[in-house]
Amino acid sequence: MLDIIATTQNKKYKYIKSLKQKKVRDENCVYTVEGRKSVCDAISADSDICLVAMSESYYGEYGAVQSDFVVVKDELFSGLCDTKTPQGIIAVIKKRDNVIKINPNGLYIYCDNVSDPGNLGTIIRTADAAGFDGVLLSKGCCDVYSPKTVRSSMGSFFNITISSDFSYERLFELKNNNYNLVCGTLTDDAKDYTENDFTKPTVIVVGNEANGVSDDILRECHHIIIPIYGKAESLNVAVATAILAYEARRQQGGLR
Repeated sequence: MLDIIATTQNKKYKYIKSLKQKKVRDENCVYTVEGRKSVCDAISADSDICLVAMSESYYGEYGAVQSDFVVVKDELFSGLCDTKTPQGIIAVIKKRDNVIKINPNGLYIYCDNVSDPGNLGTIIRTADAAGFDGVLLSKGCCDVYSPKTVRSSMGSFFNITISSDFSYERLFELKNNNYNLVCGTLTDDAKDYTENDFTKPTVIVVGNEANGVSDDILRECHHIIIPIYGKAESLNVAVATAILAYEARRQQGGLR
């Protein structure tokens, strides 16, 4: 007989709900993924899934997705989720190994203190779509495992290499190993982004939504600019990333 969680005092219920907090996610080295597509993407990517929780109605319609699952009363299920209108399924997944092997001839995006999880998720999605080798995150970035980041990546979170806490020192080591570091800036020496040579191994650096790229990185980068023809003051960081990423891919001859 199926055992259905019918109280918020249930141990597994309380555990899953606690994972809304970054501190608890970090302590347990896990994160959560919500929604049918995202959970199925995680399973397809062979993610290390610890537990799946389903609402009673979801289970009635779709059944179990794997052996280790729990079913929760419909009226309690939303308490587990970050979304306002949950789809009835949430998975608890082990975090991935943060070790990254850099491709000596690759294309990467480096996020310098990007603070909005929605932007970060969109950047990850863009890097995947443009066929980049990975996304590197400075220590000041928002939590890559936050539910909004994972959700905003639209499944790309499971397709591309992501390295958190990638220090400036490691970034500058890439420059010493034949990588071009490129960033958008309004400095006087910045040239149109289409004039930059993206055919070499490249890291596109994108900065904090309010403050841009840090001075330490600016000193090490080629400076480029995306022209604005209307009255807008600037572009969203995720939109700017997409423009630069596809220009780099265009110069390298399309998808590899």
